[in-house]
Amino acid sequence: GRVLPYTEFLFTETTMAPINYYPRLRREYGQWALAVMICALVVIIVAVCTIFGLEGSTPTQNQHQLLGQETKTKKRPHKSRSSRAGLSFPVGRIASKLRKGNYAERISTSAAVMMAAVTEYLTAEVLELAGNAATVARKSRIIPRHIFLGVQTDEELSKYMDNIIFHQGGVLPQVIAPPKSKKKKVDETAK
Repeated sequence: GRVLPYTEFLFTETTMAPINYYPRLRREYGQWALAVMICALVVIIVAVCTIFGLEGSTPTQNQHQLLGQETKTKKRPHKSRSSRAGLSFPVGRIASKLRKGNYAERISTSAAVMMAAVTEYLTAEVLELAGNAATVARKSRIIPRHIFLGVQTDEELSKYMDNIIFHQGGVLPQVIAPPKSKKKKVDETAK
């Protein structure tokens, strides 16, 4: 029969095909039989190498070091942006809210980190002052009144939150001086 063009390419006089080395096999068995025998030989060699661990296609880490090549590092577990920045507030959530809020056409990746850091700092300051106010009032639970008193006692925060109304915050306690009696004024004029 007619030989396929691919096998004609493999078994030409110019290529380094096994047919040039085994002319007797070519005459006796033909090209197809020779190709099948070579494939079987390759399969046997591969099987023996795999059984005895003689692969060699995957060098070990020590062989990579001897060759001066860098080894692949293991994948590190995923760390959130909050943990990378050392924050408790969610950087990813703030970033998505900034993007969805249409505040600007483009949002920097560090903008969310900065906003989370500032928000966390302000929250910690307010809670510390409110906790102090609760301790002074001998209470173990912070209520809106304590938050209001804590903010109003701090000079910078009271300027920052000047126009803010705290629900159930009340008013600042003031000591009102007793009114001066009119009798004293009259007595002083009499003298």
